[in-house]
Amino acid sequence: MVNVTSITDEDVFPKIDIQYVKSMLSHVDMNAAIIFICTNENWRKEDAWKHKGKQYYTIRLPYQQVKETDDVRPLMLELAAKRLGIPVPGEAGTAN
Repeated sequence: MVNVTSITDEDVFPKIDIQYVKSMLSHVDMNAAIIFICTNENWRKEDAWKHKGKQYYTIRLPYQQVKETDDVRPLMLELAAKRLGIPVPGEAGTAN
C-alpha cells in the first residue's frame, strides 16, 4: 500500500489531489509513503528514508508551475511513479 499526503501552501492546496494519486497507485504492492511538498519557501529538498519498514519519499512540486497549471494531477502521478520506480499508471501500454 502506498500512502500519500502533502504539505502545501493554502493558495495551491485545492490543486494538490492526493486522493487521485493514491487511487491510481492502489494496485502497487509496496509499503511506502509519498509526501508532496508545494510551498513558496525553500522548505526541504527531495529526500527518501526508511522507518519501521516503510519507505518514505518527499516530492517537491514546483510552486509557480502548480499555481499556473489547471490540472497538476498528471505531474503528481508521473513524479510519484518515477520515485517508486514503476511505470506511470494509466499510460498507454501499461497494465492497469
